[in-house]
Amino acid sequence: MVRARRKNRQPLLRAIRGGRFGRDADSRLSAVDPDRLRAAVDAFDILARYHRLEVRGLERVPDGPALLVGNHNAGLNPVDGLFLIHYYRSVGYDRPVYVLAHDILFKHGRLNEIVRSVGIIPAHPRNARRVLDEGHKLLVFPGGDVENLRPFRDRQRIILAGRKGFARLSVRTGAPIVPVVSAGAHETMFVLSQGRRLARRLGLHRWARINSLPIQLAAPWGLMIGPACALPYLPLPTKVTVTIGEPISSPIPPTLRDNDVELQAEKLYGTVEGVMQGLLDDMYAERSLPIIG
Repeated sequence: MVRARRKNRQPLLRAIRGGRFGRDADSRLSAVDPDRLRAAVDAFDILARYHRLEVRGLERVPDGPALLVGNHNAGLNPVDGLFLIHYYRSVGYDRPVYVLAHDILFKHGRLNEIVRSVGIIPAHPRNARRVLDEGHKLLVFPGGDVENLRPFRDRQRIILAGRKGFARLSVRTGAPIVPVVSAGAHETMFVLSQGRRLARRLGLHRWARINSLPIQLAAPWGLMIGPACALPYLPLPTKVTVTIGEPISSPIPPTLRDNDVELQAEKLYGTVEGVMQGLLDDMYAERSLPIIG
């Protein structure tokens, strides 16, 4: 009886662990609807004004394919992508920046259709490669929830979590990496404890690609623990500044073996992380107080 029950559970376990989060690439790149993109920009402009958004160095975004690499902040508050408002109003709505996002956004049919229509696609290496191969720009946040839900005391740190996929992609495609660094965004709520050890003990990193079960303070809920942190919250009116750095290119050797890719990706990862930390340090040196800026 016990053996039979275990056997019956296997398909469910395979479904949870095998393909539902981060396993499948799209067969084709989702088309972006310029009208929906314009509507999204107008809607999120309210949030940008609320955060007194300042964007520096927009002119450094190059023409052609590029990897925009950002630091990740603020839980569910989409503040990290607000600089795209300035981008689209500068270059127009027919040159989309695709954004990699967690698979959970694509589980509901209507939401899936909406987010894809504005250039948000599942985070998968083949999706990322397809964007660059078709001549578009790609925005990624390598730190994921490891950085996005880091404690408030670490808000001045860049934490890319050792994830070098973006660097490998740059080495293999020749696409430059453009650092996109925000300061102040992680002051919209207070993460007291990240809960990474508990998340790992529960195996959430294996079947849901979740590395954190945080404890945080956020309006209007007050203290939020674990899954409750997935609730939308009212962000504090933090001053947010975004600096776009100079593009960083990786030299391409004549032939690429796996060892070549890994070696260059390792070096490129360190360079990018260091440049991003320097930009963040400079911006925080200008801030007088949390939230106020």
